[in-house]
Amino acid sequence: MIDKRLHGVVIALPTPLLENEDVDTTSLRNLIDYCIGEGADAIMVLGTMGEGVALSDTQRILTVETAVAHANKRVPVLATVSGASTRKTIENLKAIETLGADFIVCTSPFYYKFPDPKSLVEHIQKTADASIKPLIFYNAPGSTGNSPSVDTIDEILNLNNVAGIKDSACQFSAFAELLRRYPNKGSRPGTIMQGDESVYDASLLMGADGVVTGGGVLFIKLLKQLYTAGFNNETEESMRLQQLFSKSLMNVLLPDLARNWMYNIKKSLVDRKIITNAFSTAPFMHN
Repeated sequence: MIDKRLHGVVIALPTPLLENEDVDTTSLRNLIDYCIGEGADAIMVLGTMGEGVALSDTQRILTVETAVAHANKRVPVLATVSGASTRKTIENLKAIETLGADFIVCTSPFYYKFPDPKSLVEHIQKTADASIKPLIFYNAPGSTGNSPSVDTIDEILNLNNVAGIKDSACQFSAFAELLRRYPNKGSRPGTIMQGDESVYDASLLMGADGVVTGGGVLFIKLLKQLYTAGFNNETEESMRLQQLFSKSLMNVLLPDLARNWMYNIKKSLVDRKIITNAFSTAPFMHN
């Protein structure tokens, strides 16, 4: 039974690829089994970690189709449909909406600047209205170039057919303010999930419903422990586990995080024999 409210540890899957940048469906199935076996509460495809905006339309559809079929209702599947315009976003949505994902995920539009809050609110509302599935707003201004205020995020959280937010803005003061407005998890209009991997402990202790992680695909059991500690208000244990997680993740990503972070995460999955290759979409560096 799929829970209608997200919670816990959501893994934003990297998309295993062949050298020609087609999806390696065998590796994707193996990766899904690994994540579920490690205790992931949900999986998300085609996000930032999943290179969704860089894949061809046919490969995006194949990714969602494969993930939904193989997850087989064991955990919820989130499918990202972000585009540079509202029309393109809805086209992306229509291409995958009948494939069975449990939630759709949508960022603000990207490339162009949209400073008027009304632009973003209307974009999300039109996308949500077009969907037969509940929508998760993915706040990722570092990727989109469009940074909403707390008031705008709050307005989005209360829109029809919006089930929650994943906040990867790396602006903890704003995230904390949103949590302060909804201290009761049960009465929130939607789930509030933290995507900034450096502040999972503080977020959970303040009442976040869970975390969404890309690099955390390598440390799912550790993150499950962190989630449990935060949920139970175990401050010292939460902080200890956050320090351990941050150190473990940086050991994978450094010394040159910006240059080849995608490759490093995929290569670690290859080394663990979970996926076959560490190929990424060009121009990501492959070594």
